[in-house]
This record gives sequence, C-alpha cells and structure tokens, in this order.
Amino acid sequence: MRYRFAQARKESGLTLAELAAKLDVNKTTVSNWESGRRQPTLEKLTQISEVLGVSIAYLLGVDEQLSWIEPVDKAMLPVMHHRPVWIKSRGWALVNAVEKQLLFADRSSLAFNDVSESIYAVPPAFALGLRGIGAPLDPDSLSQREQVWVEPVTPDAELGAELRGWYKLHSRYVQNEFGNRFYLDTYGAKWLAFAGCLIG
Repeated sequence: MRYRFAQARKESGLTLAELAAKLDVNKTTVSNWESGRRQPTLEKLTQISEVLGVSIAYLLGVDEQLSWIEPVDKAMLPVMHHRPVWIKSRGWALVNAVEKQLLFADRSSLAFNDVSESIYAVPPAFALGLRGIGAPLDPDSLSQREQVWVEPVTPDAELGAELRGWYKLHSRYVQNEFGNRFYLDTYGAKWLAFAGCLIG
C-alpha cells in the first residue's frame, strides 16, 4: 500500500512541524508516518484527514482524487450558516452568517470580507434537498428573469428550508406560489437569488 501522507501535507502547504503542531504530536512522529516506519492510529488518521482536507481513502492510497471537498463561492457564505468550510491556511471553520465571520476551532475568527483565498465545503447531504447552484445572481440581472431560485439568509435552518424555492419576479419583490415575498431592496441582506438549483 502506497501511503500519501507526505504528498497530502505538501499539497496543503504545511511543513512537518506545522502539521505536527496541529496534530499535537512531535515532528519525528509525522516523519515516521510519512516514511512508512510507523502507522497512525485510526483517531490520528481521521485527524490528519480533517486537517489536510483529504479523504482517509486518499491518504491510504485507495482514492486517486485528492479532495473530497468542493470549492464554494465566497458570496454563498451568507446562506451557509452553521455549515463547516475549509481554507488552506487555517483549516476547518464554522460559518456564522449572523456575525458574517468564520469561526475556527482555536476560537479565532475571520470576517467574510477578509477571506482572500479559496473556500471549500463538504458537498451537502441528500437530506438537505434542493439548493441554489453556482454564484448568486448580480442584483442588476434580477430584472431580466421571470423567476429565480431563492436562498434565504437566516440562521434558522427550518425557516430557510421552508422559504427556499422558486420565486416569480414582480416590480419590487419576488413571490412564491404560497405568497411568501422577499423585497428587492433587501437583496443580499435577507435573501440571495440563483439561476437554478440542484439536488444537494
């Protein structure tokens, strides 16, 4: 079996010492894992997978695809409240759409506006149902559409699930078949629109 510990670490941009610090082990231990002289416990293997943003199968040489996470447009963060995201320099974070920041395990945070690198997330589970696809529409392009897929900006998952869906465009608002409305002047603050949706 050809382990990919070193390859995954190098892809992540971490040094031996940096990875060792994140895993709470010494540098020699990480070096031994990478050379194949020793093997990590299942718990450490899981932790390595999370820190480096790759699957356990990839680390073990089973899966040729490097990443099991997908890129996320920064503009999607307002509708991802309480979802985990990953950025290369800091690792995993939880989205706090209310405060417009990413919250990291070390209790540090990063404002949405200060995120300058690629953001990744685990693809949504099938249980989450339909979701907006692609980047949110530009507010100016809304007037050119008859209907749009709406994702509410809310920390309440149940409310979001209830209100998301297809809405028809009117002069000052969008409205769905149940009479729910979002006004155009609250676009970006209370809702985002998409050209289409996918089953997530």
